[in-house]
Amino acid sequence: MRVRPHPALLPAVAALSAAVLVAGTTGTAPGTAAPLRGTAAVGRAAGLGGDHRDVPVVAHRGAPRDAPEETFASYRTALAQGADVLEGDVQLTADGEPVLLHDDTPARTTDVAEVFPDRADARVGAFTLAEIGRLDAGSWHREDFAGARVPTVEELLRLNRGRAGLTLELKSPAHSPGVAGKLAALLGRYGYDDAARTRSGAWKIMVHSRDEDALREFASVLPEVPLVYLTGGAMLPDAELRDLAAWTEGVFADPRLTTASDVRRAHDAGLVVYNDPVDSPEQLDMALDQGYDHLVSNLTGTAVRVRDGRGPAPREPGVVVDHVIENPAGDDVQPEHGEHVTLRNTTGRPIDVGGHYLRDGAGNLRLFIGEGYVIQPGSLLDVYVGGGTDSPTAYYNGYGSGMLNNTGGDTVVYYDERHRIADVYSYIAPSG
Repeated sequence: MRVRPHPALLPAVAALSAAVLVAGTTGTAPGTAAPLRGTAAVGRAAGLGGDHRDVPVVAHRGAPRDAPEETFASYRTALAQGADVLEGDVQLTADGEPVLLHDDTPARTTDVAEVFPDRADARVGAFTLAEIGRLDAGSWHREDFAGARVPTVEELLRLNRGRAGLTLELKSPAHSPGVAGKLAALLGRYGYDDAARTRSGAWKIMVHSRDEDALREFASVLPEVPLVYLTGGAMLPDAELRDLAAWTEGVFADPRLTTASDVRRAHDAGLVVYNDPVDSPEQLDMALDQGYDHLVSNLTGTAVRVRDGRGPAPREPGVVVDHVIENPAGDDVQPEHGEHVTLRNTTGRPIDVGGHYLRDGAGNLRLFIGEGYVIQPGSLLDVYVGGGTDSPTAYYNGYGSGMLNNTGGDTVVYYDERHRIADVYSYIAPSG
């Protein structure tokens, strides 16, 4: 991987004044069910100011581009790569056990259709913990991870042993009644009951959700634990930021849709700012340059290296993603001329790319390159999603539907035959 040219650095965000911090955290908001946390002003003061690149790296779902998301392998990899915070999604099983699984159903990331064919599309809460334990949560990512299973939150606490902070989402609380109280009780038993910080400056525990009622329910049990209302996308208007600051500690936003002034507006309201996950070196730089307080990524190792000012990969790549054609005229998977990723050999020697592959931003689909394919020095290879006739400069995967996002943009991760990440390329699709 390598860093492509990017705009000049934006100014660092200035630290908030003590008056602003205190103003954003005193009093009781109208209609507030749970009391405001007494440590809020201290927490915000500790989370803002200083070098805007000296920020904690948050491992989104662990290390999902290296191992199956939200499994032991994923979290172990993230810790080994230097994650400051581990992120995960909490849902309840039918017998009330908090487990880590992102989707409403296990269908995408497990073999539930084979193990329980009559419940292939059932929600997570339709399965007991014992039934969830029978599922293979690794093979979908790569055969090497066959047999990986869905962990419980308690198992993550034991795995982590306080090495990193934790950021846990109350996922779809409407489908997991009581999840807020169950999680709070579990965290309380393990001593995750306040706004303590790790050495990286991150909170030891933070809980976030798109469900305000669930967050308030959690706060009624553990009122000192920092909460963040999960919004994301463009930065909220000032009035909404002030409302959030009355009862939460932070906000999420997308650095592809914000500017440094937007992040500054959130800081001025007294909020810590997390970014929606970004993965390429350029977009990680964007988040850092805008002044985000936590760097959230699916590529922990890349994020740590970019944050630390090192090259985004430990070795120089020979082949990189040159460009992406995500929205060709006509059908996205039309024969011969559909959407594709173009690879470029950046060296003066031929490089065999047989067995290499690419994943989309969600990490679900793979584009493969057949055995024996060699990219000549300084030359290109088009890797198509759809069908066509293979040639020395084009390889077709024959999928019947598109893979690349042509509305907002996407990230493409390029792997070599040893499953090592060789390059990461992000693009923003033109609007209109």
